[in-house]
Amino acid sequence: MPRQSGFADREPCPWRIVDDVGGAFCMGNIGGGIWHSIKGARMAPAGARLAGSLSAVQARAPVLGGQFAVWGGLFACCDCTLTAVRQKEDPWNSIISGAATGGVLAARAGPRAMASAAVVGGVLLALIEGMGIMFTKMTAPPSPDDMLAQQRMDPTAPPTQGGLFPTSMGGGALAPPSSSSSSTAPPSDPFAGGDSTTFSTESSTSSMSDNNSSDGSSWWPFGSSQST
Repeated sequence: MPRQSGFADREPCPWRIVDDVGGAFCMGNIGGGIWHSIKGARMAPAGARLAGSLSAVQARAPVLGGQFAVWGGLFACCDCTLTAVRQKEDPWNSIISGAATGGVLAARAGPRAMASAAVVGGVLLALIEGMGIMFTKMTAPPSPDDMLAQQRMDPTAPPTQGGLFPTSMGGGALAPPSSSSSSTAPPSDPFAGGDSTTFSTESSTSSMSDNNSSDGSSWWPFGSSQST
């Protein structure tokens, strides 16, 4: 049977009824104890407020706990039945179970009261399920896909890939320059690779001395070094 992640922490269906009945009974007892302790203290005469509060709690809190237990047991039975029939667990099971529970508990009052109680139970469970889903989405950590999509849309997000222009800023990463670009540089470029011209003081000095010895006229502006 497929199970959604939001319902993974729930008990399996045979034991869910016992769990819901016990939890509802405890909730009714605690809430009824707080409520009837305050109400009993207010209704008791002066000087006997503590005794009146304790007697009201002992008399009325278990009754409210039993009513909550009946509601929780019927709700769990309807939920397990819908889970077995529909072969899946989703919020619709809880909504339909709440409506059915309210209608069954108000069946003794007539069809009109039964219909109104079913509507109230369905709306109440729909609100509870909606709030639970909203809080689950708000507190859940973002998935890796959502984080990647957010980084692609946000230009101020830190890059996750190397290069000057990561893919998160809208453009693909630039490929490094190939090694063939340096060999195709024009010969006039002094910084191009290949056959580069080297300058040395020894070659320039030797060429100047050869020119002076072979030719009588020198580039020297005051004439040659030999006296005429």
